[in-house]
Amino acid sequence: MNSFNLSHHLQSRKLELVVENRTAYTLENAELNIYETHQIAKNVELTFSNPVLASMIRGKKVMHLDNSPSFDFLPGESVIVPADQTMRIDFPEAHFDNPTQCLALAISPSKIKQIVETLNEKAPLVDNQQGWQFTNENFYFTNENSIHLLIHRLIYIFTENNEAKDFFANLVLQELIVRLMQTKARNVLTNHLPQLANTNRLAFAVKYVQDNIHKNLTVRELADKACMSEPNFFRCFKQQYGITPVEYINQQRIQLSIKLLRNTQYSIADICFACGYNNLNYFLKVFKKAVGTTPANYRRQFIVF
Repeated sequence: MNSFNLSHHLQSRKLELVVENRTAYTLENAELNIYETHQIAKNVELTFSNPVLASMIRGKKVMHLDNSPSFDFLPGESVIVPADQTMRIDFPEAHFDNPTQCLALAISPSKIKQIVETLNEKAPLVDNQQGWQFTNENFYFTNENSIHLLIHRLIYIFTENNEAKDFFANLVLQELIVRLMQTKARNVLTNHLPQLANTNRLAFAVKYVQDNIHKNLTVRELADKACMSEPNFFRCFKQQYGITPVEYINQQRIQLSIKLLRNTQYSIADICFACGYNNLNYFLKVFKKAVGTTPANYRRQFIVF
């Protein structure tokens, strides 16, 4: 995934600190902070009064958050941190010639509340009494391309000279907040599937996918399992999780194939069929598109027996 473009920011920012030098761009409903660190440092504290989306741009941090184990924070990754929670950060590799760069997007709670209420009114969730909710706990994840592009767009809007930037930013913020909630919903689904499958029709269909990933699955079959019409199932699934049922099935098949390549001696053909593909050439094509290399090359790099 390409790095974020900071060209506008770098032309105007001033370096005054060697640790967490901050440049802030403030609009009506959000503030974009870009931090740069030029020397190794430990236990640097950072707190925001609003919910914040932090995304790594360059280098490496080690993050220490309340009620979470510490983790390496790398480019292509993000974390949502609730308001008023202190982040404690280590910079093990920062150097003047190789600075660590990170952005922190603080979002107005009223903007989040407005979008959540609109979604609950116009696009309520299936079998979910709590409805749409923006996470109130730490949530660490790898950026999908859709989220990466939205953050990239926001950087451009915040750092450009345009009188309509508040209007543009609000449009992008709306989509970003929805996609973050969808990403969190998929995470909750993965981590609590057995419990959710007993009470939620979409989760029941997802569990059916996982239990039958080796079979030829269709959207109609999943809709029947969820006791929904095919069009309604498709719409509700994409609305809640941000991807189509077919995209979800393909993701699960690729993840299973990666697991089998790394941890078994099965032939690539056997892995292909075990993951529900009935054509080896098609499997090779979709694997390379998703992972960036062929199954054989992946196995040579990562296999552990």
